[in-house]
Amino acid sequence: MTTITVTAADTAQAMDKIVERLGEDALILETVKRNGRIEMIATDSVEETEAPKPVPSAPRPKTDGLSALNIEIGGRSGFTDLFDQQMINTVRKRGEGSTSTVDHLVGRAMEASDNLDILTELRSIRQMLNGMMITRPEGLDVTLGHAAPVRLHQAGFSSKAIQELHDHMVGLDDDDAVSSFINALADRVVHRDAESVFDSRIVFVIGSSGTGKTTLATKIAAYFKEHGISERMTLAAAAGTGINASEDIKSYARLLNMRVAQLGIGEVTTAVQETSNRMIVDVNATPEDAITVIREVTQRLGSGKVIVVQAIPGGSSATMISHQCKLYHKLNPMIALTKLDECEAMPAELSALALEGSGVGLLTGTKSIVGGIAIATMPILAQYLQENTTR
Repeated sequence: MTTITVTAADTAQAMDKIVERLGEDALILETVKRNGRIEMIATDSVEETEAPKPVPSAPRPKTDGLSALNIEIGGRSGFTDLFDQQMINTVRKRGEGSTSTVDHLVGRAMEASDNLDILTELRSIRQMLNGMMITRPEGLDVTLGHAAPVRLHQAGFSSKAIQELHDHMVGLDDDDAVSSFINALADRVVHRDAESVFDSRIVFVIGSSGTGKTTLATKIAAYFKEHGISERMTLAAAAGTGINASEDIKSYARLLNMRVAQLGIGEVTTAVQETSNRMIVDVNATPEDAITVIREVTQRLGSGKVIVVQAIPGGSSATMISHQCKLYHKLNPMIALTKLDECEAMPAELSALALEGSGVGLLTGTKSIVGGIAIATMPILAQYLQENTTR
């Protein structure tokens, strides 16, 4: 029996040395990597040699989901053992035109010879998998179907929102990851200073026809009066060229015992300068005219005295929300979700608002004018989304 130890720069060179000295029937007893070089122990006698019994290793803790791959840093691994066996079986066929197979195995082995590189690659793959957009979750494996991104997608949150807030889910179990995502989304959606609307002298309420902005303007005025913020108020309607002013504004002003003003869009700047009253203005004009006038008033009075609130009704599609936000984005308005008694704001809507960067400051969902408005807060939105996601 002859047993030899060879050292080479790589596995292929080591195998060449072994075949040269022991022949093609050589048996590899051990392969290790020391100081950046490959060391192989081989013998020419299978019968007289008993392979060393492996020393049982202590159980290792699970590490970041990779334990199933049995990877050890700085030692042998299940992958190395499998590769050695592949090399033993393949070297016997070396003379049969199988050089390409050996070269392929050697190439694969050298790519994976450094376990740190393996870990890096696996983590990279894991990150890519975590970032995948799931478009058809109904066919997923049952276990995968409980994963946080899948549950969020099935609840209606957009894939883009899930991707953008994915960092908030890293390292958490599924339930905690869902809660963390929802809190992060609610925090992004909510307006940072919603109560500033009640500190402003001029409140412009904008939005497309049918969004509930006239009722919203009246509810804001009622909030002022109910909380004693201001006694001298004017509820106004400003209509653009060729657009009829809302007649409802007169009835609402009479109901609240407030002054009423019906103005052309071009008269707004003069009207606000000539009165010291707090004014809530329901704007019925094209986005271009509204932006022009509101900017002019803000320049005259100062940004601290003017605020813009945009009405967006519950039940709006993500496409509509995106479109509406883009119409008035130059004004950086506070968003008021309206008509929530008629249709809920769903995860898809709040995903769209989060992606648009528009802050939700007010919520309204009741027919009542007095007491019909609420301040949006992160805990309120998070609780709403949590209930909607888990039910």
